Parts: sequence; structure tokens; C-alpha cells
Amino acid sequence: MGRVRARIGALLVVTGVAITGVQAQELQISTSFIDEDLSNALRAASLVRVVLEEESSTSQDLVAAAKADYKRYLSVLYRNGYYSGVVSIQVDGREAAELSPFEIPDSVGTVQVEIEPGKPFTFGRAVVDPTAPGTELPEDFRSGVLARSGLIKQAADASIQGWRDVGHAKAKLTGQSVTAAHRENALNVDIDIDPGPRLTFGEMRITGNEDVRTERIRAMAGFPTGALFTDDDLETIQRRISRTGAFRFVVVEEAETPNPDDTIDVIVELQEEKPRRLGFGAEIGSSDGISVSGFWFHRNLLGGGERLRFDADLTQQLEEGKELEYTFGVSFLRPAVFAPEADFRASLDISREANSTFREDILTFDTGFNYRLSDELFLYGGIRLSATKTDLKPGKRRFRIFGTPVGATYDTRDIVTDARAGTFISGEVFPFVGERDADDGVRSTLDARYYKSFIEDDALTLAVRGQLGSVFGATSGSVPESYLFFSGGGGTVRGQPFESLGVERNGSLSSGEGFAGLSLEARYRFTDAIGAVGFFDYGLITDGDVFTGSGDSHSGAGIGLRYDTPVGPIRVDIAAPVGGDTDDGVQFYFGLGQAF
Repeated sequence: MGRVRARIGALLVVTGVAITGVQAQELQISTSFIDEDLSNALRAASLVRVVLEEESSTSQDLVAAAKADYKRYLSVLYRNGYYSGVVSIQVDGREAAELSPFEIPDSVGTVQVEIEPGKPFTFGRAVVDPTAPGTELPEDFRSGVLARSGLIKQAADASIQGWRDVGHAKAKLTGQSVTAAHRENALNVDIDIDPGPRLTFGEMRITGNEDVRTERIRAMAGFPTGALFTDDDLETIQRRISRTGAFRFVVVEEAETPNPDDTIDVIVELQEEKPRRLGFGAEIGSSDGISVSGFWFHRNLLGGGERLRFDADLTQQLEEGKELEYTFGVSFLRPAVFAPEADFRASLDISREANSTFREDILTFDTGFNYRLSDELFLYGGIRLSATKTDLKPGKRRFRIFGTPVGATYDTRDIVTDARAGTFISGEVFPFVGERDADDGVRSTLDARYYKSFIEDDALTLAVRGQLGSVFGATSGSVPESYLFFSGGGGTVRGQPFESLGVERNGSLSSGEGFAGLSLEARYRFTDAIGAVGFFDYGLITDGDVFTGSGDSHSGAGIGLRYDTPVGPIRVDIAAPVGGDTDDGVQFYFGLGQAF
């Protein structure tokens, strides 16, 4: 059973091994480097260490790993600025590099690695020529700074990218001189770049599409023929085509060779998604009731990436005598209408909303355009028509409303169903004109969320949600109840009964013209799959708009468990009232995805 001897000073014993046959009996690792990071990097680079952890390894595997480790150790030294290092790897006292393939022993007793790194080198000369205007080379690629080998490649890559940014799509490295001056412990680097010609976009060549028509893909891409070449335009084309959802993957690259007229073609390689998709969801709450939903959609209805979608949502309160609430809808979206980022949309929904004070049947037609300004921000606007029959128990109302909603959504969340970082903000302003029993007014809503993770592996996530809703100019009774607001339940204040907070009118509970809500969550993941949540929710309902009206508030708090799945975390929450007079004991909630 061998032991490793660590030398004093600049020598490092990286791996010591004692094995019988090919099974390790003892593994000792000792270091004498002052630089702990370098010591750890060298140990991590060892293939011998990896081989010894494999039960089926042989002495031949071990010797092959030892031979490969010379290059791996030197690569680590170069990355850290050491260019005069000496590496010795001995297998039972013989240098591994000198072992013949025909002299591999049947068994190995010890493998000893000794590394003398020498002194660190700094850059003497660090030159890239030529560079494009505005090129930013790595800050540490300059004379007198530690000469890490990775900086050389970074400097070359930055120079090539600088030329591509100003239209030179075929800029390339033509020469690289790296000389180590050992007396001065200096590394002299000269990098030569050939910018090539300045190019403009030529033609777009599309391959891989079968059912989506080529002319529609061109409309989606908005290819800038004749414009100066940039990588940003390639990324924009890829984003525009990908966002339609009609394709499994989209690859956009420039052609290998420019055209004689100093243009360059772009090749778009596609693979189409399966055209149809079906999905289901469900949530259960002790006061919210049971909600089931489903959808079916077609991604390429007419061969141009058009999306036809059918949705259904059913909700039944658990209390006896409660009516079934439902929504059935169909929607159509055609991408790239008038502009690559503009989508035409139209939808028709039939729904029923009900509680102890009203029942409302609603028919809504919505049409307009979505316009995406970036990956994170899109705007929409259009026309909305609705016809509503309201039974206020007692009393019946009929509303016809015509309006022009406009809205925006900004979304930087990393994971939509289980966000750990980012921001989500969505708002809408809906000015409308009423007929029959409806007045004119404006309805506005805002939903803002923020996520931030902390500690090791971002195990702790703090999530904040704020909600605002208000109707201006019209009051209860002169607009549909579905335009007004209640609070309580899984979407607003957990721990309070569903829609339990409203406004007292004529001795009964009614919806209010204003709503404000705040939710705070602390989410902690014990493992990749299991987590726990603590939360607090607050809700306010006002008689009159949310800024000037008076009203009542309530709050709730609780804890929950999360179990992660490929489609989002399974959510189980238990909550109790904290403030207000609408409490009804402990409430339970079960669903898929985080609460927000």
C-alpha cells in the first residue's frame, strides 16, 4: 500500500494512488500551493482520478489516463498564466509518457504526479491588428497583466465580432504569434485579422418547411434584403419565426461564401412542430370550488402559421345550491400581418359568472392586433363588443358595450410556471360606450410581479405581486357585474372565502368599482423537486374607483408544499384569515403551477 510524498515549496502532488490489481485501496491528495484555486483546478483536471472511481477500470485505462493528463495539466497552467511549468507523472516509478503501449503492466501500485509551475507570466506585447471602430477587447488583454491563455482567444473572438458588427461577415483570424520570453516571464502576443469585404444581405434561402408556406415564412422573417449585414438581424429573424410556435426549431446562419456582388445569402433551416395539441388543467379549493379546464389548438390552420384554439373552463362551488360557472371560447391568430411583428387576432367567448347575489351570461367578441416590440414587451389594441344579461336577484339588466381596449405586457421571468427571477407587468385600459342599461366609462387593470432568488443554488425565492383594478365613470348597476371586483380566494386572498369581500348595498353583498391586492411569498426548495412556501395576501374593495372610493379590506396567510413536475409544480396550500371580518376558518387550495 503506497503513500504519496508531498514536496515542499513549488511542487504539488496532485494525485496519489495505491491500488491492488485495478481497485483503489487508498487515495491521498495533498497540495503545497499557496494558490488554492490553482490546486483545485489541477486536481479537477485529472483523468486518473476519474478512472479510479470506476469499478470496471483496468491498468491499461489507468496508463492511458496518465498519458492524457500531461496535456490537461499544462492546459490548466496556461489558463492561469504559467508557461514554464514542468509536469511529471510516474506509474510505479516510471514516467508515463515513456511507457510503450506494449509494456502496460498487469497491475499498478502507485501513480504519482508532481508539477512545478514556475513563475507566472504577464503580457509583454498584446496586439490585435486591425480592429474595427468601436471594438472592445478584453480589459485584461494588455501589457503587464497576468497572461491567462483564455484572454488570447477572447481577444481574437472580440476582434472578429467587432468586424461582423460593422458588416464584415467573413472576418477571420489569419495569423497568431504567441512567444514566451522566459527571462522576463513575459508572453508576447500578435493576432492578425482579415476583415474581408463589407457585405449586405442578399437572398434568404429556406429549407425544411413542409406544411407552412414559404411566402408566409418570408413575411414572418421580414428579411432585410440590401441592408448591411449584422448578427443582430440574424437573431431577429430567428426570434420572429420562432415566436409563431409553428416550428420545433429554427436555425438562421449566413452562407459560407459571399456572392460576387458583395452580398451574402442567409440560410434558414426549419423543423415544423406537430400541428395539433391538447391540454387539461384542474384546481381545487375548499372555498373556491373545483375548476377544470381544457384546450385544443391547431398551429398551422391555413398553411401560414395561423393558430385556431378552443378553450373550455368549468367551475363549481362546493356549497349546496351554487351554480356552475363556465367559459367556452374560440380564438384565431394570424402572425405577420402588415409587419413581421404584428399579429391579427379575433376571439369569441360565451361565459356564465354567478355567486349568491347575481348570475350573468356574457357574449364577447374581441378583435385587433398584437405588436411585439421585443422578446419581453408586446402591445395590443383593438375593438371589443359584449352583450350581457344580468340577473341581480331580484332585478334583471341588459348591457351592450362597445370599447377599444389597449394594453401591454412586459415579461422577463425565467420560468413562466415557476419563476425564480424576473419581472412580469401586464396592464389594460378599456374605454367603453354603453347601451341599454349600461353607462359609458373606463375599466383599467394592472398586474405586477417581481421575483428574486438568494442563497446557495438560489434555493430561496421571494415573490411579490401587486394588483389594481378600477372602473371610472360608471357605477355598480350601470355596468356588468363581471366588470367589477370581489376579493377572496385563490386568485386574490387565500385564507378568506371565495369572493367574500365586496360592498354592502341594500343589505346584500355586491361587487365594488375598485380593487387593490398585495401578495408576498417566500419559496424554499429543499431538493430539486420538493419545496415549501410561506405567504401573506391582502385585498381591498372600494365603493367607487380605487383611488377615491372608500372600502373594506381583509387578509390571510398560510403555508404550502410544492412538488415539481415537467409541466410545473403541484401546489398544496393551507391558509387562515389574518384581518377583516370575512373569515370562515381554514381554507385549502390544490393546483398546478405557483399561485403567481
